[in-house]
Amino acid sequence: MTDAEFREAYARHKDVLFRFAWRMSGSAAAAEDLVQDCFLLLWRNPAAYHPERGTLGGFLIGVTRNLALKRLSRERPHDELEEESAICDALDPAGRERGEMVAQAVAALPPLQREALILAEYEEWPLEEIARASGAELAAVKSRLHRARENLRRMLAPLL
Repeated sequence: MTDAEFREAYARHKDVLFRFAWRMSGSAAAAEDLVQDCFLLLWRNPAAYHPERGTLGGFLIGVTRNLALKRLSRERPHDELEEESAICDALDPAGRERGEMVAQAVAALPPLQREALILAEYEEWPLEEIARASGAELAAVKSRLHRARENLRRMLAPLL
């Protein structure tokens, strides 16, 4: 990858990666670190990207995803839950703006559900691309997205 190609990739994908990393981590500073680490990996090892496996954007989201999940497991170790048992409680709307409550609800989702929801709803990625970027089967992505939406409905029920 030439310097010009790298600069173009950075300019083209940095905003999407930042939004994804910010929503996954809940922190702008952490998101900046994750995006920087992602591009550092690409800079050091451009051969890691294989165009026949998917788009560069999908590859970069996958790298950012892996970095974010590693960071989450380091910062907030938790007991591994089965996807079916990861049910979130309703939020208390007292004194909060609607957007703040939605952001809090998204941040409270289990990481794999949050990832699927962010890419599908906020970034408007097709399910097939989400599956490719996350290394999951299409059925798993659909299931995670369904569970994420159900959890959001439950958590945001007080708003209705």
